[in-house]
Amino acid sequence: MQKKILNKIAVFFTVTVVFQIGVIVFVLLRTGSIRKDAEKSGRVASFKCEMRDPYNPFKGRYVQLSLSESTKDFSELDVESLVVKDLRKKTPVVFCLLKKDAYGDFRVTGLRLTEPDDSKLFVRARMYGYGNTVNLAFPFDEYYMQENYARKVDSLGSEFYKQNPHIEVYIDKHGNCIQKALTVNGDVRLEDYIEKLGT
Repeated sequence: MQKKILNKIAVFFTVTVVFQIGVIVFVLLRTGSIRKDAEKSGRVASFKCEMRDPYNPFKGRYVQLSLSESTKDFSELDVESLVVKDLRKKTPVVFCLLKKDAYGDFRVTGLRLTEPDDSKLFVRARMYGYGNTVNLAFPFDEYYMQENYARKVDSLGSEFYKQNPHIEVYIDKHGNCIQKALTVNGDVRLEDYIEKLGT
């Protein structure tokens, strides 16, 4: 009886370990695929952002990004149809068309419910709507880093926002994104900036 129980525990443990390894391999392969596709087609975008420094007991310390393009007025957007407006309270996944402005920042210029052709640059987001405003939740709004770096960012407070922070992302042809770097003052990686300040 005890042997059967031990066998079941061993099987459960083995399945759990294999599953976890499978998840890690999938994430690494998917990340590599998005990056390779983005680099090949030049799909790298930069978004202006602000930050705060929260803590997640499971993931560690990170910088929460408040993206300048997260809140838009419907009147500013090329909306595929009124259907998009009708769906805004159901938090659907939408495709956000992007265009670079004169300062090099990428702006959301339109929304689509169906995936655009890959001649356009776009990212996936979840849409929440209130009145004439749409809020977009992007999949790259948390930037994880070593705890000492994140604490240093937090200690800088509002002074840090004057450093013109931007998040750069790789985007594949289906609008999937992964983070490339969080930069300040043009093109300085956040970690390098913190190192220069002295941790």
